[in-house]
Amino acid sequence: MMKTRIAGIPCLVDVTSYTPADSGSFFEPPSGPEIGYEVYDRRGYKANWLLAKLTDDDDLAILEQHEASLREGRDQARIDAYLDSLEARALA
Repeated sequence: MMKTRIAGIPCLVDVTSYTPADSGSFFEPPSGPEIGYEVYDRRGYKANWLLAKLTDDDDLAILEQHEASLREGRDQARIDAYLDSLEARALA
């Protein structure tokens, strides 16, 4: 779960679905990223009442935060693979 804010209220968001942006093709128009999520209060209880306060800016911030965490995870995986390759060379 990600820590975030909706309408300035601290909360937790659990991403349930994510589709990255698609640049499209000759036959298909481009489409933006899509995200689905559940909102919880800081104690972990479902907070559907916060969804009523959700703005487009909040939704975009949640999407950007999720995409940043995906990039961070991908970067960490690359770093780990590089370190593993250095270790393998040192042992060879």
